[in-house]
Formats: sequence, C-alpha cells, structure tokens
Amino acid sequence: MRLRLRLERFLIGLRGLALLRGWPFESADAADAQLEAVRDVLSRHDDSSTVIDVDDLDVRDAYASWADTYDGPNPLITAEEPVVRSFLDGIQAGLALDVACGTGRLARLLGDFGHRVIAMDSSAEMLLRARTNAPGAALVRGDLRRLPIQDRSIDVAVCGLALTHVPTLRRPIAELARVLRAGGHLVLSDVHPVAVATGAHAFFVRADGTRGVTRNEVHWPSEYVDAFGSADLIIERAAEPPFDESFVEEMPEAAIRDAAREALVGLPFTLVWLVQRNR
Repeated sequence: MRLRLRLERFLIGLRGLALLRGWPFESADAADAQLEAVRDVLSRHDDSSTVIDVDDLDVRDAYASWADTYDGPNPLITAEEPVVRSFLDGIQAGLALDVACGTGRLARLLGDFGHRVIAMDSSAEMLLRARTNAPGAALVRGDLRRLPIQDRSIDVAVCGLALTHVPTLRRPIAELARVLRAGGHLVLSDVHPVAVATGAHAFFVRADGTRGVTRNEVHWPSEYVDAFGSADLIIERAAEPPFDESFVEEMPEAAIRDAAREALVGLPFTLVWLVQRNR
C-alpha cells in the first residue's frame, strides 16, 4: 500500500510534542514561539504542500527492500550500538547467536569479542549482506519465534532492533531463553516505546531514492519484565540511550530540524537490556 504523507503533519506534530514537554513550566515566550511556528505552517498549508510517497510494507518485504541501503548512516544504531558493546564487554567468549542479524553488524561485533558466531535472519537479502560484513559467522535462515537452535546450546545471544516488529514479546523471548545455557547472557535492544508512540517507525530510503516503512509496535518496559520473568531470565542491566543531535541532523529540512531539536533531543530513543538465564 502507498502512503501519501504530508510533511506539515509531521512538523506540526513535533511542535505539539515540544509544547507538551514544556507544559506547564516552560516560559510563556518559549511556548508562544512554538505556537507561532505552528500558525506559520498552517498559514502556508495548501494544495502545494509537501507530500512524500512511502510504501507501507510488511516486515519481510521491508527488510528485503532495505538490505542494499541498511548499512548507511543510522542515528538509531549510533545510539544503540555503543551500549550493546558495553554490555557484551567482559562476557566470556563462547558460542554466540545473533538473532535477526540483518546485515551482520552485531555478528561482527561478537566476533570482535572472540565468540564463535551463528547469525540468523529470516531475510535472504539481509543474510547475503551479513556474509560480507561478518565473514566468520555461520549463517542460518530462520524465524525468531521458532529458532532452529538446540536447547541450552548458546553462551550469549543478541537480538538487535527486531522485537519491535512482533505483536507480543513473550514467545520470542521464551525462544531466546530456551537456547541459552544456564548462566548464559542475552543482550536485547529495541526502539524505545516512547519513540514508537511518538512516530518512530522503520522508515528507509532505497538505492533508487524511493521510500518505504514498516510498522514498529509499542512494547512498554513492563512487558519486557513480564516476558523475562516468565522465561526465567534475570535482569542485570538496562539503558535508555536518548535522541541526540546526530538524529536531528539527519532531518531533511531546516524547519524540521529546528522542530525536532526542541521536541525530541533528550527523550529515550532505544531500550537495551542485559539479562542472564537463571542457573
């Protein structure tokens, strides 16, 4: 399905979010400036307003379409990956599993830490990229809800920015727990639910310049906690890396960058967990 998205809708939404963040303690002058910016957008809104065509895709088609450009600059990964690296640092090297590996960025990171790596994804197109990015990993095609891995065979598992696409967390987290050895670790990252609830879906640009998107689901931290508890996983650490200026600078127009800077910077962008399989 093709979505026709008006840029003004996004711009006014950012201004509204900025107003809510400042309510009620921000100065009247700052609030008036936001309101004036909204009035300015509305006064210019007509049939010539900016419209962006975006293909609304299911997850499989989206990642097949995205594979060629996925490794371009991505502020979400810029926020998430240093935390994943810090959580993996110090975990003893062993047999590691990268679930929903995409183009192999975390599989490569696991290899850098000395692990023997299995990289799994449901997308053949993504695995083709992973073959180049993580040449030492064994590549497997599979579904994260039915991992083709033996029980209690993995020392450390990672799952990066993938569970945001599933409707509920309990089943995939139970699968991740099933394959971990007693005492094994799981590092799980996702788009923060605050970000998803305010419009952070998986937008991307193909090599030919056309755009696509696939939906992210809102999973509040309590849902993760419940799923971890049901799977006999113990939470060791959690982090919520925020939106920063690098995200704002990726915005296409100065007006959007200005609005996003006031609306988003400092809000949580990603959610990263380190959990351990109960002995």
